[in-house]
Amino acid sequence: MSEYKLDIIGKVNLSDYSKIYDYIGIVDVNDKFTITLNNDSVETSELIYNMLEKNDFSIYSKGGDENGKISITASRNKR
Repeated sequence: MSEYKLDIIGKVNLSDYSKIYDYIGIVDVNDKFTITLNNDSVETSELIYNMLEKNDFSIYSKGGDENGKISITASRNKR
């Protein structure tokens, strides 16, 4: 089991979405993928949830922390 982390600093832009899709392509079954972004990106987090779910990922942790960050942790479902 591998763990992949993507920290998005600042406002989410098109290149960040491209990075997410790059990670989606390499994360395998039972791997853990965590995306961290600024807390002011709540609307963006919904879009990221949809991206992951449409690519056969299960989101098992999502929420904010005391540092003003949103964290999304997911893993790929069995193919």
